[in-house]
Amino acid sequence: MIRIPFSRNKRYLTGMDWLVHTFDYMTSQATGVGNLSQIVLELSSSPAEDEIRKYLTDFVEKYPVVNGWPKRDYNLAPYWKIHPRARKVPLSISVSRLGIDMNAVNVLPILEQGVNMSFNSIREHLAFHLVCSEEKSFLAMTFDHRLFDASGAEAFLAMFQQEWEERSDYSQDIVFSEPAHLCRWREKFEAGKRVNRTFLRLAENAPPRVFPLSSVPNDRGFRFKLIPFNEQQTATIIETAYNETGYLLLMPYILAVSIKVLHGIFTGRSIEGGDYIIPVTIDMRPLAKIREELFFNHMSFFLFQIKAEEADSFPILLEAIKQQMYDQVKSGLPRDISQVAFLMRIVPLPALSYLIRLYLKGQIASSCFAYLGETAYTFSRFMEEEVNNLFHMPRAPVPPGLGIFFNQFQGKLNAVLSYIEGILSEDEIEEIANNLRIQLGSG
Repeated sequence: MIRIPFSRNKRYLTGMDWLVHTFDYMTSQATGVGNLSQIVLELSSSPAEDEIRKYLTDFVEKYPVVNGWPKRDYNLAPYWKIHPRARKVPLSISVSRLGIDMNAVNVLPILEQGVNMSFNSIREHLAFHLVCSEEKSFLAMTFDHRLFDASGAEAFLAMFQQEWEERSDYSQDIVFSEPAHLCRWREKFEAGKRVNRTFLRLAENAPPRVFPLSSVPNDRGFRFKLIPFNEQQTATIIETAYNETGYLLLMPYILAVSIKVLHGIFTGRSIEGGDYIIPVTIDMRPLAKIREELFFNHMSFFLFQIKAEEADSFPILLEAIKQQMYDQVKSGLPRDISQVAFLMRIVPLPALSYLIRLYLKGQIASSCFAYLGETAYTFSRFMEEEVNNLFHMPRAPVPPGLGIFFNQFQGKLNAVLSYIEGILSEDEIEEIANNLRIQLGSG
């Protein structure tokens, strides 16, 4: 058995971390800005600006990991460099005061500015933006996806709120180290064989159907469309999903609806080609572990392959998704993907970004999809202000530059369409939003 030395004090990046670094590299090369994301809290009123600055700055400064950056160890494994006593990067907190009657629709263009702006240095990975009027406010946390996944970012905000309410410090409960995983090579290579067979099957009808990016300028940012559902609408959607798909199977149902809606746009544009390839991110942590494993990426993927003729019929489409999910759970595909990703860490990002597109002839997916479930931010307030809603604004990896992302907050479902500007027309964006509402039974 080959044993490669490593440091027990370093936070080595996992294979899934390295894949996220690759998506960040690809997106940055295509648009000038990497794989950033944003959580938005819709607040009933505006918190005091000086208190926001003081308490958020004090909280973030307890976590030197926020000012880290990626490096390679002498054993070639990438890790996150953390200097606990290094000079801290000032936390960026911007404030915009508006005289308009704000809602989530007319404030989105302002919130988009934060998630479409690069950080100023390799050690900056977090920023806050407060947009407020006399009636209400929106607090956005923009974060580097290399540092947080979506659930981890939610839990980070939840940790802030808990510490603020209880005036306690829970930072010691967080796990900051991660071994190098330079072991169990046979297990990783066996997983690689199984994943390779999956990708060869996906590649049989490659490239997948995609919206063309050739006409989109490199300097375009991402735009977002929020489709919120109230408690009654959400309850109806969940009841319908359970009746049609099975108990607790909301994700396959809303995925099927999303594919059906996007298929209508592809058909309307007469875009032909291969199958639809949809990666769906899933959190590999138990719920109880999210607070301990706040930082970095702890997800893997389901990979769905849908033929155009299956997307024509919703019952057939839904059955195909259910069967594929069952097969992938049974075969352990998400775990195999996370295992084989460890082997990719030795490959530099430019080379890896090229390699992962080889199977699908230059593409990686038709669109991205995620359902986060009930949020890890379980508080009804942020500081003293009531939280009316919470939703995400992630920049989808480029390619494909398009994704639909769902989350729940206090019994309310949110769908967010994320798209690179120019890939969809305004009419198509409204058609997607309206058809999502109609297909989910709330139109």
